[in-house]
Amino acid sequence: MSNIGQFLQNVKEQGGFRAKLRNRLFSAMINGFEAIEADFNEKQAQLDSIRSDMNAMQEVIDSLQKRMDQAETAVGADRETISAIRNDLEGIGTNLRNNNAAIEKLSADGEFVKLKLSGIDRRLGKLSAAAPADNAQSAAAETAVPEQAADSDYESIDYFDFENNFRGSIESIKKAQSFYLRYFTDKNNVVDIGCGRGEFLSLMKDNGINACGVDIYEPYVEYCNNQELNAVCGDGVAYLAKQDSVDGIFVGQVVEHLQPWQIIRLCNTAYEKLSDGGCIIIETPNPTSLAIYTNAFYIDPSHIKPVHPLTMKYYLEKAGFRDIEIIYTEASRPPYEIPELKLRDGENTEEFNKAMKQVSELLYGSQDYAVVAVKG
Repeated sequence: MSNIGQFLQNVKEQGGFRAKLRNRLFSAMINGFEAIEADFNEKQAQLDSIRSDMNAMQEVIDSLQKRMDQAETAVGADRETISAIRNDLEGIGTNLRNNNAAIEKLSADGEFVKLKLSGIDRRLGKLSAAAPADNAQSAAAETAVPEQAADSDYESIDYFDFENNFRGSIESIKKAQSFYLRYFTDKNNVVDIGCGRGEFLSLMKDNGINACGVDIYEPYVEYCNNQELNAVCGDGVAYLAKQDSVDGIFVGQVVEHLQPWQIIRLCNTAYEKLSDGGCIIIETPNPTSLAIYTNAFYIDPSHIKPVHPLTMKYYLEKAGFRDIEIIYTEASRPPYEIPELKLRDGENTEEFNKAMKQVSELLYGSQDYAVVAVKG
């Protein structure tokens, strides 16, 4: 039995708290904790097994590489053998890449489970500290929690787990966001509004740039803090309004969750608080690409509606920004396109291919765009 489980068992045997522990809600919490802990141990075992397989594959790769080097340098090397070894290496490389993806997924699941364990630990501590006297009636009244409707989509689903399933791995998001690094390399006080799992904060930290994240979803903030990233829980615009001055603002995948008046408030506050030369980058799904409507956008139940890039530019212009650039991110482009029609004798396909290029962009264009606005 785990340490917390033992603690609960000991408390259960004491007379002063016995009535409350009989409550179904508290018992369900204990069972849930043990189930999460067992799930975590199982995923850790899977992760260890994959790492062991990767080590064994690396040994095989080293051995095959040595054999290939010997075969290539030897006079009259057997080319078929070399070709077979190369094929083996390619196959092992594919397996390694697949295992890397599996490790990333298991690592994300492991972080999610650890966050859950931490949350249950805190809740148990609060319940223990607030335990009433040994009175069955008062205990039952205190622990009988009525069902309430969730105030938001963030409460109706576990958003941390949701992101792990649909947003992609933290490392893949960091790699995509590294495109924006050029705009922040000379900054000293950057605010990441809607920091989520902290991918952008981690990117800033890796490059020695001071940044603070803000998110309304407390588990995200706790996760960032556990990763030694600076983050606070609250409304991002309200936090920005309290700052004297900042020289960089990043708003990644946030405005599609907001109402128009909230976006306008964000733009106005950003212009007010940015120092001259400071920039704001707003990344959001691109409604000029139909691909978002069959993929990412409607997967997320907390999305309100997409914001057209020209609308976003208009909001920023009205806030006072003049130097504004719209970027359609290549990292978000689907790996598809309509192929050109090959020219035959006497045929002119230029107009057709030009039209189909536009159709291809409409269907398979970048799924995200970013608006970069500089003050000054």
